[in-house]
Amino acid sequence: MQFTWINYPNQYEAELEHWCDETIRYALDDDSIKKEHQWYINSHEYTFNENYFCKVVLDGEAVVAFVMLSTRTDEHKTHFTENLICIDTFIINPALRHQGYAARIITELVQNTVKIVPFENNVFIAQIHKNNNISKKLFEKLGFLFIYTDAEVNDDWFDWIYPASAEKRYLAWRE
Repeated sequence: MQFTWINYPNQYEAELEHWCDETIRYALDDDSIKKEHQWYINSHEYTFNENYFCKVVLDGEAVVAFVMLSTRTDEHKTHFTENLICIDTFIINPALRHQGYAARIITELVQNTVKIVPFENNVFIAQIHKNNNISKKLFEKLGFLFIYTDAEVNDDWFDWIYPASAEKRYLAWRE
């Protein structure tokens, strides 16, 4: 693995909060990274490092990304034999954007999931805001497939799935 993936530590909290300008604040429902993380921690649906993961990605000593992942292993099993992993929040250090980090990090996540979170045999869902054209192009380039459902007609977020072969099962699960 090229990057070091660590659990969200308090020592990086101030730096990560500084990344949250208006351009990405909508991804956090106008909250901070800390508040979003606390919401998951306090939720009865999620258990930290079991079905919710909050990771800081390092390249050497440099903090390059922040990633929140969740999985729903029980509710989707009638349609999937794989683990459904949602890429809930993905933020690249603003000083390092447009340098290829995002593609390398997502590729590493997909190829080395079991080293990052304890799940094998995975289907990934990335929820991307309808106006986030850079992320849409990135995930499409990496092999994610745009999924449109009737439920999303009035929504600002759209799902992208990987691998594309899981599309029909995902749509059946969402219905």
